Amino acid sequence: MKKAVSDLMQKVLMVPPKHFTVKYAINPWMGGKVDQVRAQQQWDKLKSAIEKQGVQVLTLEQAQDLPDMVFVCNSGIVLGNNVYLSKFKHQERTGEQEHYLKWFKSNGYNVIGTDYSDDFEGGGDACFSDYKTLWAGYGVRSSKTVYEKIKKIGDFEIIFCDLINPKFYHLDTCFCPVGEKSALWYPKAFSTATQNEIIKRLPDAIEVSDQEAKDFICNAITVRKTVISPVGISQKTKESLSKIGYNVIEVEMSEFMKSGGACQCLVLKL
Repeated sequence: MKKAVSDLMQKVLMVPPKHFTVKYAINPWMGGKVDQVRAQQQWDKLKSAIEKQGVQVLTLEQAQDLPDMVFVCNSGIVLGNNVYLSKFKHQERTGEQEHYLKWFKSNGYNVIGTDYSDDFEGGGDACFSDYKTLWAGYGVRSSKTVYEKIKKIGDFEIIFCDLINPKFYHLDTCFCPVGEKSALWYPKAFSTATQNEIIKRLPDAIEVSDQEAKDFICNAITVRKTVISPVGISQKTKESLSKIGYNVIEVEMSEFMKSGGACQCLVLKL
């Protein structure tokens, strides 16, 4: 029997927002002045919410000149002791890669993907619902071809997800596995073919509204039977989650949304 990744989660990596700000715009959401005190408070509350679910949070110090390094989900994708390292599409983030590589190596991971040219933005575009099923986003930040190489880290099926809306530039902005049989998702972010595939495979997937999508509700973290989401999840969505056995914890993410990210962007599942 397949077990959901959310049921097996033991530890994650986070990067405290010591130097988080918005210095450039590489997605449609980026803009505004970050309140760094509030950003730290919001990050602390997210970390605490994760720890209360029994998950260990490891941390990596943020480099001063890399404001988006807080979005550590994009550093790669981890399966067991193997990690496939990211290669960022935008020059503004490429400096992050050496810090992630150093951390993975120093913590005993087998790192793959340091010698390839395909764009790949880690857990932002690739996520396991269970460890035999990888949902693979492509079309805006990550290339489709990279996933053939990612197969080197394990034995799993790849389900391609064609992203067509630049506002939902990573898979984790519009799709969040909930257990192994459901998900929060925003259909308008995907091609018609991908919409049909998601409906076929996850007939109980929960569609979020336009407003919820703008509030990054899909950028949530599922741990055991809890969904940790940004503030703004509707009563309808909460009820849909409750019907399948999940409760919701909301965490304010307003400062990080100024850079186009929220809960899941700040966490790498190890």
